[in-house]
Amino acid sequence: MPRNARSPPHAKSDCADQQQDRAKDDKMHISTLTPPSGEPLSLADAKRFARIGNDLEDTLMTQLVAVARSRIEAETSLALMSRTLRLTLTEWPVNVLERGVFRLPRRPAQSLAAVRLTDGEASEDITDQFALTPGLCPVLKPVVTGGWTWPRSISQWIEIDWVAGFGAAEDVPEALTHAVSLCVAHAFEHRDASDWRAQDELTGRVEALLQPWREVQL
Repeated sequence: MPRNARSPPHAKSDCADQQQDRAKDDKMHISTLTPPSGEPLSLADAKRFARIGNDLEDTLMTQLVAVARSRIEAETSLALMSRTLRLTLTEWPVNVLERGVFRLPRRPAQSLAAVRLTDGEASEDITDQFALTPGLCPVLKPVVTGGWTWPRSISQWIEIDWVAGFGAAEDVPEALTHAVSLCVAHAFEHRDASDWRAQDELTGRVEALLQPWREVQL
């Protein structure tokens, strides 16, 4: 994992300039090929933080950790634990011709696994035509300037496979792990009732932890 992936991106202009490349429309789809091998917060640590001294709620706590991790990832576009992802595109966004790079929508990126054109039956491997800049602002760039290989027919699409995540649990930054802990403890404590004041307090505390890790939007 590149060392610069451990520090918040803050206001990086090169990161912000590619914000529009995120997978938010029907031309892009993200799927998980290899899921994380675990969670950034262990069951034991989650119980300790929530001050639970028995094993009666282990199943619930395990579920709450997964839900909390998903929430943090959704709010930051981060992948906390390592996993292999696939991005499917019907075509390259037009703005890649101007920018010269394509922004991967989940970060940090560790390595590029494959880039291919496919129609679901036959595939053309074009991985060697691209280079990945890893880290918290991961971008894909053609080896040859302007060398974007487009689908050759309407029945073809683009698939990009890459490894995303900070690594193992011990590699996840402490602030993000703490945010997961806060969400788990709150969900457990208020599992039978809704307290909007407590929810507002949680939101404020979590927001303070996540703000440095959010992508800058212009």
